[in-house]
Amino acid sequence: MATEQRDDQWMASELASTERQRNPYPWFREMRAQAPVRYDDERDAYDVFHYDEIVTLATDWERFTRDGTSFIDGAMMDRGPPEHTELRGMAEASFRPGNLREYRPEFERQADALLDEALAGSGRLDFVEDIAKPLPIMIIAQMLGVPTEKLDTFREWSTALAEAPAQPTAEARQATEQRKLDALEQVTDFFEREIRAREDDPRDDLITTMLQAEAASDTITRQQTIANCAMLLIAGNITTTTYMANALWTYVEEGVISDIQDGTLDIKTANEELLRYRSPVIAIKRFATEDTEIAGTPIEEGSMIVGYIPSANRDERVFESPDEFRPGRDCPKEPIPFGKGIHYCLGAPLANMEAEIMLSKFFERVEDVSLADDQIDPFFSSEIYGPVDLPITVTT
Repeated sequence: MATEQRDDQWMASELASTERQRNPYPWFREMRAQAPVRYDDERDAYDVFHYDEIVTLATDWERFTRDGTSFIDGAMMDRGPPEHTELRGMAEASFRPGNLREYRPEFERQADALLDEALAGSGRLDFVEDIAKPLPIMIIAQMLGVPTEKLDTFREWSTALAEAPAQPTAEARQATEQRKLDALEQVTDFFEREIRAREDDPRDDLITTMLQAEAASDTITRQQTIANCAMLLIAGNITTTTYMANALWTYVEEGVISDIQDGTLDIKTANEELLRYRSPVIAIKRFATEDTEIAGTPIEEGSMIVGYIPSANRDERVFESPDEFRPGRDCPKEPIPFGKGIHYCLGAPLANMEAEIMLSKFFERVEDVSLADDQIDPFFSSEIYGPVDLPITVTT
């Protein structure tokens, strides 16, 4: 199967502008009105816009594979069964809600410490840089068992591996790809050293857990263990950062912070609707394993296919008044902010816990929040949707 592609081929050209990255929803609505699926001959790729067809794309792993869709080759997110089953099993137990509960007191302590520092200043801060970024990378680093003094480096790797070219030019593509290659080489070398250290000195951490799974397996390779570690580090922080940033952006815009503060609106209920309204992940990426079809559109074996999660979660056929933010809405079908099926995001319970803790504590500490800038600068990516920074003014 042909899986050679540039990273920017996963992004529809219509999304390759600052305004569309900031607000893709009108374009998604326009495309849903035209057809469930369209073929883009410039990219030689199919784009899927309706909820039901995107769910099919996400769940029918026999027809639509993730193999070869990730820049981190060999990780669980880059493989289908049977490899995926064993690779996911290396870390799955650690991310179950019951097992995560034991970490909650430490997560809360770290959130309090971050807020002590962030809110000690003049009242103006960058919510992304000062609050939403530090907690997720700190937590996943601690779970993996890697040095927390390298947090800035981990964030740089995460950004490089998730970003897309800022301009549709050969020069921009080349520069972006080089940053990805450099980051991938560095993160691979880093985890290769960390895993070798665990062979001599096992610890109570995720790296040791995955190394033990590798040793017990007849099929898992060292390269796949390294890839899994890298994937958990990258995916374990950047999506959650965007999740929290999207939440504050939305709650300020919608004027619901006072309702959260006085208990009229439960933070979990607000976050559930936030994940539908401004999903932090953009795309479900697949290759067709055979000649097939989606919604009557013929698709040849090997074709690239992109299903847009934000479009699915605002599909008028499923959600009433989908462009309105309505916490507690009655949804006939579940939103899919974290995907669906065997590739449902492993870290979703962790992301939800982190967002609940940090946002709850933040709203307890402040009286009022406002956006300091009128324009939101988007994180330019085919993977992630949300602000690259979020300057705010707070009253404590």
